[in-house]
Amino acid sequence: MRDYLAKHKARALSTLGFFMWLVHGCAAADNPGLNLDQQLEEWYLTRLAAVQADPQNHLAEFSSDGCSGGLSDGWTSLSKLLPAFKKKFADHPPYEPCCVTHDRAYWRGDVEQGYIKRKQADTALRACVVNYGENHRAEFAEEFKLSEDNIVRNFRVIADMMYYAVRLGGKPCSYLPWRWGYGWPDCSLGEAGVTEPAK
Repeated sequence: MRDYLAKHKARALSTLGFFMWLVHGCAAADNPGLNLDQQLEEWYLTRLAAVQADPQNHLAEFSSDGCSGGLSDGWTSLSKLLPAFKKKFADHPPYEPCCVTHDRAYWRGDVEQGYIKRKQADTALRACVVNYGENHRAEFAEEFKLSEDNIVRNFRVIADMMYYAVRLGGKPCSYLPWRWGYGWPDCSLGEAGVTEPAK
């Protein structure tokens, strides 16, 4: 048992750190008084920086799957409430260009001031979706027989759901396909600069 624990110590510490990060992530995401979220993210950004600095690693060609992962949940919720939206737009939300712009920032995964840049990208995504709803409220209100306020309110709800989904699930080195820096290889499970023991 001792050998097993010694062999998997780095992995266990990394996993524990990741779960602590997830637990505190939503509570701290918008509260400047709780900086544990930022401290943990900065630690993961150092691990991503090591991946990016390794000459054997290369940034993959940009790819986007549009509004994926947690971002799709907002569209799914809206299309259940308003089936006419689903009928008109099918599986691709009309604000998908907002997601592609967001994906471009996440793909590269800048590590210098990465916490701030990721939060800016997430805030811009939320604003883009809200603006889309506001810019199309008269058109959608007439087409879908809803009030303009209802249209704007629904797009705000979607934008908020998307924002919190990416704040929680988009952290670097999370091993998720939509993480910050997804264009780079996954981070090592060990501590930065520490090689995993051979299996």
